[in-house]
Amino acid sequence: MKKLLVLVASLCLVACKKENTPLNLSQSESFSNSLTINSSISAASSVSVNVKDHGAKGDGATDDTEAIKSALLFAKANGISNIYFPNGTYMVGQTGNGGGIIQLVDGVGMTGEGPATCHIKLTGGRKNPNPLFYQYYVGTPSISNVVIQGIDFNGNLASQTFDASYQFCTALSINNGKNIEVKNCKFQSFRGDGLLFGDVFEPSLNARIVTGVKVHDCEFYNIYREATMFCCVNGASFYNNNVHGDGYLVGGVDIERHSVNEAVLNVSVYNNNFNFGDGYGPVERGGPKVRYRRAVTMGFFYDGYKNGIADSLSGHHKIYNNKIYQGQIDCWNIINVSLSGNTFSNTYENITGVSYLTAPAINVSDNAGATGLINISADNNIIHSEIGNGITFKNYTKVTANGNTITDTPLDGISILGTSGTFYGNNITDVGTLAAPASGILINGNASGLYVAANTAGNTTTGTNRTTDYVIKIGSANNGVVAPKIISNKGKNTLKGIVSEYYYQLNYVQASNNTAL
Repeated sequence: MKKLLVLVASLCLVACKKENTPLNLSQSESFSNSLTINSSISAASSVSVNVKDHGAKGDGATDDTEAIKSALLFAKANGISNIYFPNGTYMVGQTGNGGGIIQLVDGVGMTGEGPATCHIKLTGGRKNPNPLFYQYYVGTPSISNVVIQGIDFNGNLASQTFDASYQFCTALSINNGKNIEVKNCKFQSFRGDGLLFGDVFEPSLNARIVTGVKVHDCEFYNIYREATMFCCVNGASFYNNNVHGDGYLVGGVDIERHSVNEAVLNVSVYNNNFNFGDGYGPVERGGPKVRYRRAVTMGFFYDGYKNGIADSLSGHHKIYNNKIYQGQIDCWNIINVSLSGNTFSNTYENITGVSYLTAPAINVSDNAGATGLINISADNNIIHSEIGNGITFKNYTKVTANGNTITDTPLDGISILGTSGTFYGNNITDVGTLAAPASGILINGNASGLYVAANTAGNTTTGTNRTTDYVIKIGSANNGVVAPKIISNKGKNTLKGIVSEYYYQLNYVQASNNTAL
């Protein structure tokens, strides 16, 4: 007889703790990888299936694959919502198929006693290993109402071999379902994603979609492609997580739409630490070996929008209050996005020739000539970056960049190209270099109705050490219907002045009350 274990005792959790040192401690803070211990684990008194009652050893040597599979199926057959892993290291030795090794079960979660003491690990010696846990959507079309907590998932990357292009060994993937929560876990050493939600390239709209996802209080370490990928999802939160180590070819969090037949909506990423100061990007990116990577990336690639016109199936994302070391946020062809309260600390690296990233700390750009790209706000961010611009906008309308603090960028603090919107109350200092001075805000291209007001820019140094030339510089002709309004901006110790108009369109802008401090 298979036994059921009633968990009535509180389980004492010990989270992994490792102190990480960013590259520039004067501009950032070290932080602990200690994971938040969720009281729901220690209070787990509901009936669970113990994997050891199904033959698992957890001794770090025995192949426990079949025991884990058996426990999952037994729980499903008996209406039990959870399987339980006592402390130990559970080896997964089977190879599985292209989909993965262990099939997830609808309505059945997994609980361990904490990622410091409970481990599920792939055996080594594999070539291009398959994903660990996955949804077999032919037999299980939906995975819903699942909680996964208190487990360290380890892909054992150093003991595997890979083709250079291989990036599909994921810890856990769910293509269709709802109400998925992953908390107080660790994901490490996977040649793919830590977590993957949603499916792509479907023949009909949202044929498979995941809704109601929460990922929180987890650690992601040495994940090759992405810590977590959201594609074809509606409603997801990624918060209080720590992302660090080597890898992250595409980014820490990837919010990516692939086709017109999928929606990627309402994803929130907040209160996370992205510390890329303790590892390097994959060599497959090309160029020099650098730490700088994308913390959060959003995009619609491949064929893009139908007829090149933005639709309502991408966006409404919120990226806020994240701490980012040696990293950036980018947004490609996505609309209705808020980027607020994020802190960036980037020391100089030469990223020439490195793929999968760009120089600006925040990059909002059109990469495919789409129309209707609107409503991006980048407000109240603190940016110290010695790599590129602080914030860049390209070919968007109805944007805002308000209340940002930008320091020490080698290029212009805010770069505006073919974009209209409001730029208000930004404080920009010490941008540019001695060899190539830069401006607080640079405006290029056609933009109708720009409003640029109450910004401050300048140098904290004097004399020949100054690098900021103007508060606002217009670098090219603007054929927008409504001329820009440039009002009440202030400069301090600028090299050349407050506002520089384009020399072929003098007196085109509506400028007033722009003064030196």
